[in-house]
This record gives sequence, C-alpha cells and structure tokens, in this order.
Amino acid sequence: MLRYIIQGLESWLVIPTQVVDHVVEAQLAVKFRELIEILAISRNQKLPQPGEESQILELLIQRDGEFQELMKLAVDQGKIHHEMQLLEKVVEKRDNDIQQLQKQLKEAEHILATAVYQAKEKLKSIEKARKGAISSEEIIKYAHRISASNAVCAPLTWVPGDPRRPYPTDLEMRSGLLGQMNNPPTNGVNGHLPGDALAAGRLPDVLAPQYPWQSSDMSMNMLPPNHSNDFMLEPPGHNKENEDDVEVMSTDSSSSSSDSD
Repeated sequence: MLRYIIQGLESWLVIPTQVVDHVVEAQLAVKFRELIEILAISRNQKLPQPGEESQILELLIQRDGEFQELMKLAVDQGKIHHEMQLLEKVVEKRDNDIQQLQKQLKEAEHILATAVYQAKEKLKSIEKARKGAISSEEIIKYAHRISASNAVCAPLTWVPGDPRRPYPTDLEMRSGLLGQMNNPPTNGVNGHLPGDALAAGRLPDVLAPQYPWQSSDMSMNMLPPNHSNDFMLEPPGHNKENEDDVEVMSTDSSSSSSDSD
C-alpha cells in the first residue's frame, strides 16, 4: 500500500505547479490530509478497517489520470507558447519594417510637397509673365532708341576729343567722385568745373588731359565755337549736318530718359 502511495506522490511531484488548477490543488490538499490522518490512525490501530485502503488507492489512481491529462495539456500549451514567442519576434520585425517604411513615406511626402510648392510658384511666375508680356516690336523700338542716342556705341564720326557719346568721357570721369579721390582739390578747385569754364570749353589745370593723344586735340576741340583762331583746325565730321545730328541725339536721349522714368 505504501508503494502505491509513494508512486502517487512521485507522479504528483512531476507535474508542474503552474499548470495545476486552484480547485484541483485544494482537492488534493484535502485528500492528502485525509490520507495522512488515515495513515496516522492505521499506525495507532494495528488492525485497519477493511475497504478504506482500496478506496484511497482508487482515488489516487483517478487523480493520477487527471494529472496525466493535465501534463499533456501543459505540453500542448508549452508548444503554443513557443509558437507565440516566434510569432512575437516576427511581429516585432514587421513592426520595424513598417516604421522604416513610414519614415521613408514621410520623407517622400516632404519632397513631394516641396516640389509641388515650387511647381506652383513657377506656374504663378509663368502666368504673371504671360499677363505682362511685352511685344517684340516694343523691344526693338526701345533698343533702337538706345542705339540712336549712342548710349552703348559711339557714332561713326567719333574722334578723340569729341564730347558726344559714348559716355563717360575723360572730362566726366575727372569731374566725378573717382577723379576727386585721385586728385584732391587744390587752390579752391573742388573737382567740379565752374559754369564759365564749361561754357567757354576750357579745362582747369587740375582737370587738364594727361594723355598724349589728348594733349593737343582736347585743347583745340574744347574751344568755344565762336572763337576765331588761325591755328584751330576743325575736327573731321564737325559740320552743320553733324551738329543737327547731335541735337537729334540729345533729344532722343532726353526722351528715352523720361520714358524710362
């Protein structure tokens, strides 16, 4: 009888406690308490009552069958738990992939939003350019007006010393701010020509030409028109027709300046 009891105890000890139900544990505690009481009584009484030992053995065998079923269930649950752990790892990996993809999608969204904004700005610029389009005829007229005033090129009859365009001339360069910086004012001359000197066509000593090719031409050509001098030579191209041309160019230049304003 003790051998069966020991086998029942060993089979009970093999079962893991985490899979045993609380109700079953309570029942087992009650039965083992009864078994211990019976064993204690049987030791005190030399003659045990007939039939009690067989009932206890049957009860232990029944509980052992239940424990075996619980063991099978525990093994199945262990397999399921292992599969759940594997699935959790797979889910974690997929979660990382989804987060990476979400990050890439946000970057792509930012790039697309920037591109769309730039495209809208370009479309606005194109629409504005279309609304404010200028015909080629107006551009040609404006270019002709600039060319006629000799603002970008010299006239064909231009020679050194000619006061006409292209500007700035040496006289204007010397009377400007750069000329004042290079030649500080001395003897009351502040870098600007007085009105009578400009009217007479003469240069002060400070603003006298310093280039060899201008030493004679500028001094001869800057004399007043009514000055009678036997040594003065008329520069080529200075006739009545060229004077009219200069007046027309001056008129065109003033008109172009007023138009640009």
